[in-house]
Amino acid sequence: MEYKLNLEGIREKFKFDAAIRHNPKMSVEILPYNTKFKDTQFNLREVVGEFLRLVGQKKMSSEANPEELIEAVLKSIEFKDVSQKNEFKQMIKTLFIDENNQLFLFHPQTLYYINTVENENRKLAEFLYVVLWNGKSAWEISKTELQTDDLMSSLIFSALPELQDAEGQTKKYAVLLPEISELFSADFEWLSTKQDLFTEQFEKLLSYYYFFYITQMSRRNEIMFATTEKSIVPIYFTFEEEERLSKTRVSYEYGWKNIERSINRMFTHVNFLKMLNLSKEEVGQLYSYQEIAGILRTGTDEEIHGIEEAVEKVIEQYREGLSDVKWNQMNLNPEQYELPVLNKLSLLFQMIDYQFNNSFRSKPYNEYKMWFIHFCQKTFLKSRGRSGKMLILDTDYLLFLTKVIIKNEPKIRLKKLFEEFETRGIIYDRDTQVAIIEYFEKLNLLEKKSDSGDAIYVKAFL
Repeated sequence: MEYKLNLEGIREKFKFDAAIRHNPKMSVEILPYNTKFKDTQFNLREVVGEFLRLVGQKKMSSEANPEELIEAVLKSIEFKDVSQKNEFKQMIKTLFIDENNQLFLFHPQTLYYINTVENENRKLAEFLYVVLWNGKSAWEISKTELQTDDLMSSLIFSALPELQDAEGQTKKYAVLLPEISELFSADFEWLSTKQDLFTEQFEKLLSYYYFFYITQMSRRNEIMFATTEKSIVPIYFTFEEEERLSKTRVSYEYGWKNIERSINRMFTHVNFLKMLNLSKEEVGQLYSYQEIAGILRTGTDEEIHGIEEAVEKVIEQYREGLSDVKWNQMNLNPEQYELPVLNKLSLLFQMIDYQFNNSFRSKPYNEYKMWFIHFCQKTFLKSRGRSGKMLILDTDYLLFLTKVIIKNEPKIRLKKLFEEFETRGIIYDRDTQVAIIEYFEKLNLLEKKSDSGDAIYVKAFL
């Protein structure tokens, strides 16, 4: 059998012989988070710069310095006097340097020059590069193919320092959802052919796929060892143009509320998956719950018995190592799997989650998930009064994702558009669909062949 539980590795990594320590470092990690959350992170603009440099296997020799860039532009021009030079300098600052002292993004090449200051943003970029790019060949933004005709922009463009070549990054994270990587690749490839749209909106694409990957991974982790037919389970979103949003809506029950529990248990899943995968660390791979279950279902009685004994020892030693936990008060979920070994593994998972919620270790448990929740609060998660927090797609995101789905086609059947949203992890209830249709009508984007829903099209727009 291809799978075994590394009892000695678990005991050593999780410090069973001393004070048990969770989330040990491994050669292949699952998520880029830690247990000391900073509410100033993440800055997706910084993540974009590092992500694209990784994709292009490029690096900056030092941080992009706007003052040095402006001086390089000034040196290329002859001025009649100092006052004229100062006026021109101020004009360049106004046009090309933003309020955060970063270069204004006027061309795809400028994305390379976004400074990635915070280490947490660099880690997130590395994570997204691995799980979304997934080993594809380097892709570089071409200067010759995507030139600008604007004189002022050309001056800045020509003054940008040359980037250095960088070696491909060593894989640090497990790719648990390769099907999402494939979707990202197709959308990225199309967007990269649209110069202005790529420059202005690539952050939206990366931001959404970050949300998409983490929520789908969290949902799949929650079903644990159960078999599943659908690889992508869409989440209900509402639309910001809707006037009525209540707790009775399907989109409330099966939107954020539906995934919040899985997000809350993120730290438990990370620790449990690390325990289950210590035997694979040396080859730089991680099995998902479903892969482990699939292997165990094909194992011999002798092989399964050996793993059962190992799980029982881990349970016993884990319980003894955390004496501050009142284990006798723990309520167990009933057995749910056909294999006893899977039920024993489920018990171990419940123990890990229980002790986090019933000890001083609840602080790192809660801070770990806040990296993602904070991101959601700044993007898709909005408070709607009595209805609480709901996932809401604003008009900019709706239009952008619609463009990405239509791509180079002149139009798309409305029904097909909603299906493509589902493929990308977004589903709308009937009321939200009506609100989106009304919004498209206001923008004159609908083409009706008849009153039938199958004969309504959304026209392409850029």
